[in-house]
Amino acid sequence: MQKILGIDYGKKRIGVAISDENASFAFPLDVLENNQEVFAKISELVKKEKIQTVVVGDPGENEIKKEVNVFVERLKEFGLSVFLEKEFMTSLHTDIFTKTKPVARQTKKEILPKKDHSAAALILQRYLDKQKFKK
Repeated sequence: MQKILGIDYGKKRIGVAISDENASFAFPLDVLENNQEVFAKISELVKKEKIQTVVVGDPGENEIKKEVNVFVERLKEFGLSVFLEKEFMTSLHTDIFTKTKPVARQTKKEILPKKDHSAAALILQRYLDKQKFKK
């Protein structure tokens, strides 16, 4: 088997998660700033971890969907297999797992901007679980 990369795309930050070598469990890895360097950082990670498959959170039909589609096409240019997995309520689930108040109920000081990697892990875990049941 191989490790799989999970990505939670955001306009400002991109959460990154990675699976174990058996592609059974997803682990939060990092939060990257969404800037000109992001593809270089992802490329470096892909090479280091020998990644061939990436799972990107699918936001559904909203204003960020076009950006996600462009992001996915750029990832495919690296020769990666890219799959979309619904990211429905991953931020809320992350809040629950980390016992954090939902963002709508937080003050500016309470908002923890670096939970994106946990959302990426939830997206990736959903994909991994589906793959297990297909076998």
